[in-house]
Amino acid sequence: MKVNLDRVIRDIETLATFTATPGNGVTRSSYSHEDKLAKAYLKNEMEKIGLMVWEDEFSTLFGRREGKKPEAPVIMIGSHYDSVVNGGAFDGAAGVVAALEILRVFHENNIENEYPIEIIAMNAEEGETFGPSTGVSNSRALVGTLTGRELDTVKNRHGQTKREAMKEYGLIPDLKLAKREKGTIKNFIELHIEQGPVLDNEKRDIGLVEYLPGIGRYKVKFHGKLADSTAPMETRKDALLAASKFTVAVNQVVKSLGAGITGAVGEMEISPNSHQFVPDYVQAKVEIRTFDKEVLQNINLYEKLMAELKSIQEETNVEAELIEMARIGYPNPTPPSIMLKENVEIMENICRKLDYKYKIINNGTGHDAMIMSDFAHTNMIYVPSKGGISHHPDEWTDYEDLKKGIDVMMHLVLEICK
Repeated sequence: MKVNLDRVIRDIETLATFTATPGNGVTRSSYSHEDKLAKAYLKNEMEKIGLMVWEDEFSTLFGRREGKKPEAPVIMIGSHYDSVVNGGAFDGAAGVVAALEILRVFHENNIENEYPIEIIAMNAEEGETFGPSTGVSNSRALVGTLTGRELDTVKNRHGQTKREAMKEYGLIPDLKLAKREKGTIKNFIELHIEQGPVLDNEKRDIGLVEYLPGIGRYKVKFHGKLADSTAPMETRKDALLAASKFTVAVNQVVKSLGAGITGAVGEMEISPNSHQFVPDYVQAKVEIRTFDKEVLQNINLYEKLMAELKSIQEETNVEAELIEMARIGYPNPTPPSIMLKENVEIMENICRKLDYKYKIINNGTGHDAMIMSDFAHTNMIYVPSKGGISHHPDEWTDYEDLKKGIDVMMHLVLEICK
């Protein structure tokens, strides 16, 4: 069985033409004209190899290769095909193309699979479209954690709610019908570009994921009082001073919780951002990453951060408000998403047999695999990103590197579909 690299290249390059920003990267937002064009292309390619093709009630595209046991739980392979504004050709799309090529190879070689295999092509993974914590929508609809409240409250850059954008797209979403029952999916497997420099820097072919870190996000607003730089120190209400103390406090709180968690204040907006004035307003954003499911089991991080803010308010006379940037229906932070160890070991053996250099790599941003891991046995494969660049027109993965990732995924699917 051999992957046809020419087909893979054609798929990637064709999907890249479905963009709202020709010549300036790939812009294929959820529920857009470009989304429809990409979906039509993928449908056609699935139908060519005899897959049963349909969309669910949340506009997720599926292509099913029936198994010898039609009632058995399915092996689901794929990723997303939407992009950020001025993104690249590989993020998400590489995983969809990988799944498509695997079933082409199975079709050409008359592979008999006992478990049904389904390609999943998702069109609403990117959180940029509707704002922070609104991404991975298709997978959340699939497992039943997406809410109607989210459809009616979050908005895209055109001012449309998700529900309004979907209606214009031609779909009335039905979250109850889009949900799969637990136990109906045997495995979920996603190939993705690394979106980081580790594999490229270390000249590794494959990244095998054992877990994806959990994530928590908070926004903090500091309201001080504008003053000239000559204002007496004891009269000041310096919003930046309060934000700076909070930055140190976050570092201390996170360090006190041990090695299973990291976090920092990583972004600030300061007003006025001038050396001539005492700032009256600062907005800071906190990002937390969890690597251990037990680290926050008996601790409320929100309460800990609020206690620090209360102390800072008393010390600086600066008012502060802590806002959770949580995904609706999920804890903040979320626990790490654990991959199926048995399949990681199988893929390690596959890499050795194929003489591919691999590395266990447990970092990266959010992916649909993160959502699926609590619902079904899940695994994720990374392929190298040149220079670690992603979400940018210069995003690039060598096609030979992508082929190696498809090889590993294909041999895993071949082994577990029997």
